Amino acid sequence: MRDSRFNLKWTACCFCLFLLFSCSSERKTEEVTIGQSVKADVLEVRAEELPKVRYFPGRVRSKVSITLAAKMPGYVREVPVQIGDMVRKGDLLVLVDDTDVRARVNALFSAERAARAELEAVSARYEYSKINFNRFSRLYKEESATKDEFDRARTEYLALKNQVVAIKSNIKRISAQLQEAKNQLSYVKIKAPMDGWIAARNVDPGTYVNPGVPLISLDGKGSGFWFEADMDESLQSAVKAGDMVTVSVPAAGLDLEVPVVHVQRSSRPQTHTFTVLADLDSADLKSGLFGRIFLKVSTRKAVILPKGVVVERGGISGVYVLDESGTARWRIIKAGKPWRKTQKGFLPLLPDVAAQGGAEIYVTVLSGLSPGEKVVSSNLSRVSEGCRIE
Repeated sequence: MRDSRFNLKWTACCFCLFLLFSCSSERKTEEVTIGQSVKADVLEVRAEELPKVRYFPGRVRSKVSITLAAKMPGYVREVPVQIGDMVRKGDLLVLVDDTDVRARVNALFSAERAARAELEAVSARYEYSKINFNRFSRLYKEESATKDEFDRARTEYLALKNQVVAIKSNIKRISAQLQEAKNQLSYVKIKAPMDGWIAARNVDPGTYVNPGVPLISLDGKGSGFWFEADMDESLQSAVKAGDMVTVSVPAAGLDLEVPVVHVQRSSRPQTHTFTVLADLDSADLKSGLFGRIFLKVSTRKAVILPKGVVVERGGISGVYVLDESGTARWRIIKAGKPWRKTQKGFLPLLPDVAAQGGAEIYVTVLSGLSPGEKVVSSNLSRVSEGCRIE
């Protein structure tokens, strides 16, 4: 019993010594932290002009875009291009099987040759009947031939004459059909009418196509681009041709301030939207790229800070503010809407833009800071409460 009491007292003494040592260590650490100096940059808090914007999704569109369709029916034999390929004027895009067309050309050529041979034979008989008819006409006038002989000569002459006319008409018809068939031979090869990029490919080898079926879409090279977007019809009176808007294309990393070139004055009753076209002056684009158009509605003043200045502690946002003596003091702030800074000003930060990286991110400070105060903006990993900032 006595040993148990002794062990209990010994354990309690050890625990008290441990607590005393820990408290003295913490006090010593705190004194070192408070007394140290840290080199860091300082940022003066300012109120910036922030826009109130409405933004709408859209896409990049080539100013010159053509769709090539089939001119004749047949099976597609070859499609040597893919979407996104660069092609030159005259390059083969689609090859349609020409077996049927060539068979028709050969048949019409044979028919024309036979018709011309027939015309030659009938023309010889026609010339003879013409001479015979003229001779009997003269003899009949001289009463040296009977009327029956004159009528037979006349009938044969007129019949052969009409036959010659019919054969010539048939040859003309066959020649027209032959020329049409020869023209169709040029339709089997669909070639690029200009330099550009393949924007769409709607056919594969082995597909049977009819005249008028779209096969290939081609965007002209060097023709420039438009940005096309649908806006809410409530803004129709706020947008007009010549207004400057900001177009953001995340995939290309571009933020461009460009003019509006066209505003559709009739809205769509199904979606309550109208179409706007903005002129993109950048050549480093491709048709179909997703983007957004930002329309400035108004502006407001707000305190804004780089996101890197804000320190998170247990889910609470704060900054290190310098007091009059140059000492860093931790202060809790309420952060608001995030922004990204562009060459033309600030734009709302959207998730897909943040994912691409490289953007200078800012946050709005709703409370906790006032313009003119100074906050620590660098070397924050070494800064703590009570540090002196050099």
